[in-house]
Amino acid sequence: MQTGNAQFTTMPDIDNPSQQGTGVVSIVSMNVDANHDGTMDLSYSGPDQTSPSRPFRFWINDDTDSGDYGGDGIPGKGIMADITSDDLIGSVHGRRDLIDFFPVYLNVKGLLQTTTNVTIVLKQADVALYFLETSLTPTNYMNFLRDTNFYTSLQSTATLPIGPSGYGFTQDFYNNIRTNNGGIILVEACKATTAPLVMEIRQGTNVLSDTPLYLSISGVEQMFRNKNLMLSSEPGQVADRLTDASVPNEPDTSDKNFVFLHGYNVNPYQARGWNADIYKRLYWSGSHAKFYGVTWEAADSQVESQVTINLQTNIVNAFNTAPLLNSFLNSLSGTNVVAAHSLGNMLVLSTLNDSGNQSINTYFMIDAAVAIQAIDSSAESNPDMYPSAWTNYNGNLWASDWYGLFPTTDSRYNLNWQGRLDNLQNTAVYNYYSSGEEVLRDYPGDPPTSLIGIAVGQFVSLWNGNTGQNTWAWQEKLKGLMSWNGLLSSDHGGWQFNPAYNSLTVSQANALATTVLKTNAFFNWSSSSGSTPFTNDLALESSSGSTYAQVNRNRILSDAVPCLTLPVGANPIPDSGIVAGNSDMQAIYENGWPLGRGKSSGIYGAAAAGEWHHSDVRAVAYTFTYKLFNQMATVGNLK
Repeated sequence: MQTGNAQFTTMPDIDNPSQQGTGVVSIVSMNVDANHDGTMDLSYSGPDQTSPSRPFRFWINDDTDSGDYGGDGIPGKGIMADITSDDLIGSVHGRRDLIDFFPVYLNVKGLLQTTTNVTIVLKQADVALYFLETSLTPTNYMNFLRDTNFYTSLQSTATLPIGPSGYGFTQDFYNNIRTNNGGIILVEACKATTAPLVMEIRQGTNVLSDTPLYLSISGVEQMFRNKNLMLSSEPGQVADRLTDASVPNEPDTSDKNFVFLHGYNVNPYQARGWNADIYKRLYWSGSHAKFYGVTWEAADSQVESQVTINLQTNIVNAFNTAPLLNSFLNSLSGTNVVAAHSLGNMLVLSTLNDSGNQSINTYFMIDAAVAIQAIDSSAESNPDMYPSAWTNYNGNLWASDWYGLFPTTDSRYNLNWQGRLDNLQNTAVYNYYSSGEEVLRDYPGDPPTSLIGIAVGQFVSLWNGNTGQNTWAWQEKLKGLMSWNGLLSSDHGGWQFNPAYNSLTVSQANALATTVLKTNAFFNWSSSSGSTPFTNDLALESSSGSTYAQVNRNRILSDAVPCLTLPVGANPIPDSGIVAGNSDMQAIYENGWPLGRGKSSGIYGAAAAGEWHHSDVRAVAYTFTYKLFNQMATVGNLK
């Protein structure tokens, strides 16, 4: 197939072989990028040609999107999900909404140039589609997702319904086809359908042709797979979708599996939005891997679906879920490519280390909420990661170094983060971090210890557009210092001084013998706050301390042993030989950036315009982040 017109010569006349006729045939077609590789092949037998048995597969636009970084991506909300009180007609709801449209090329330029009195009408039996005209061409149509300026041409443009009686085009659209190689429309679906989109060409009252574009439109969750690894039943959970029958609208896939794990403060309902958003972005980056969204228990203690107050219990959940993830990954055939966001990386790393999983070929760490020292055992401590009150005390007095008082045969020796997750099992690991991180950002000073001070600090960061700023550093530096266990941090271990040593000077404390510290640590394993003070960890100082440490290792690490390095998700891993690559997403993969993203954060740190924040891999429109997903699709060999 080609564009424009073609001249054909007839076969020789049977009675007069020297006589042949010629004629001009106008080529018309309707085309899509059916294999979503960024190139529209117009040939009849090419990879983008559709048929009743090979329709173009796409999803319903039924999630909430607004502006450049608004919306939760959760599907199944219906066509009115994006409509607001001041937006009563169909339209594109910001750059974030563009990912839910697909371009269609009306290949009619030659016909319009040679034939008069022609009109083109779009028809669709189910009224399941809406469209809008654009000035794009079949060679630059991906600009609707890659050009940050493109959306400005759509802001006042309504999307129009396509019904069985048909919908026509403006004269400007016809002119753009004739003179500028135009003919691209953007289409969104409001409900499931398998009825084709039909381009009817009329000359006066005569119908010259009906050209179908075969479609299969469904909810996006019928296009990718899901694995539920929840440890307990919670509202919003969805059942496993692991078989071909459970994903009836899945596009053509390869022998690759792309397994995605969300991070902290994501409940099962919200996980649906994360999984759908990441799937859509990889789809438009050309991935043909089987996509598996994993739901796991990362929002234990979440309040009003907004804030999860107990990070530590969800760290333990990550460790406890690792055997389940290990079994799931080992059950898959083909090559496994895994990506995890935030605390989801603790789960994947535990799967590699504690379960010895060797089925992960490539692993993308995104905004990993994991201390550098856990992966790079040679990483040096950072002075910003401990409270000023402890500056002059020897390291062997600290909870982070208490393990060093014991031989390697004692399980108490394992109560440290240094190298805890450094066995990567020959997996090719890529660290995608952001120098603009707000949640994993360095915090040099002492954080507020009172709930009021914490609340004020977080309100200021929320007011300035940096929700959750510094919370990772705060919870590490507040271990042992909180009034209640599990509220941001803990009330035992960590940086709490043992009251038994209150009368000692710094020099006297530094002179304490190892034998004394083994059975009476300089920090306090217990707490005296609340109606039921925490005293369980005092067992570590008893004759059964090794056994207790072995049983409770992950919980003790999570709530009582501070990390002394910054997190991976905001920094490169210093030893470059450990990972296949360290990439600053902010410096390398931003394609422009939303205005207003990264406002000044007032008294709690300086944020600059253009900052790639903790969840921007999902929150910010694909237009601004597509380079990262293209890179993952390339590095993971997903195309």
